[in-house]
Amino acid sequence: MQQDVYRQLSELMGDMLPQFVVPTLGIQVLDIGWGMGESVYELALKYPASHITGIAKDKPTVMDAQSLVSGLSNVSVFMQSFPHLDDSILAPASCALIHLHFLAGAITLQEIPQLLLSLARFSRPGGFIVWTEAELPITTSLAFQRLCSQLLQALQARGYTHSQGNSLGLTARMGSLLDKAGFKYTHSKAHAIDISARSKGHEICIAQLSASRQQIRAFLLESGSMTDSTFEDLYGELEQETREEQFCGLLYVRTVVAKHA
Repeated sequence: MQQDVYRQLSELMGDMLPQFVVPTLGIQVLDIGWGMGESVYELALKYPASHITGIAKDKPTVMDAQSLVSGLSNVSVFMQSFPHLDDSILAPASCALIHLHFLAGAITLQEIPQLLLSLARFSRPGGFIVWTEAELPITTSLAFQRLCSQLLQALQARGYTHSQGNSLGLTARMGSLLDKAGFKYTHSKAHAIDISARSKGHEICIAQLSASRQQIRAFLLESGSMTDSTFEDLYGELEQETREEQFCGLLYVRTVVAKHA
């Protein structure tokens, strides 16, 4: 299911990588972020002449990704802790392309600059970094908005957001963060993906909610934001409201491209 979600989202965005930075013969690509297994799988199939390396910080993600890409000769998947990456997997200045995607909620405000500096060490001069992030959806479902509000408060309390307002805040700061890490910000593209009923994005929304349910539940319960029964009641309302014919929603996604000096 997760693989289908990643592929469909990529299609709605017109591909995860802009045409002017697609991998060429023999280059090294580094991939980090949500859906890493699906991402390296798709990249390895689409660009067989390049080598794709995926990195995640938790063992289950790495094992799932390794299973997904088994049999492909041009992809490797490893586990490393963030934000500091060591030289055991890649040599310094070896990557022509770094693909980052959907780090918000998985890495803290303080860790993002450290990760980007570490990635700059692995990027070769003139190499590209393509970074995609999203904000929490805006919808007409009251239950959906309540869940997003609770999730945002829990993320803010733990230092995972870049804003104390009503957004994750990372999409607004991507260019600035890349500049400070030694990348020259060159390109930005934003997408307002329709997730309303009867839209292509609606299928992705429903599938991702289903895939993320237990992860969101565990995070909110651990943070003390709500009880198990409160979460289940709210999620039940959310499922019903998102399947109604009048449901409307938008998902804001931004992709930034920068070049290493």
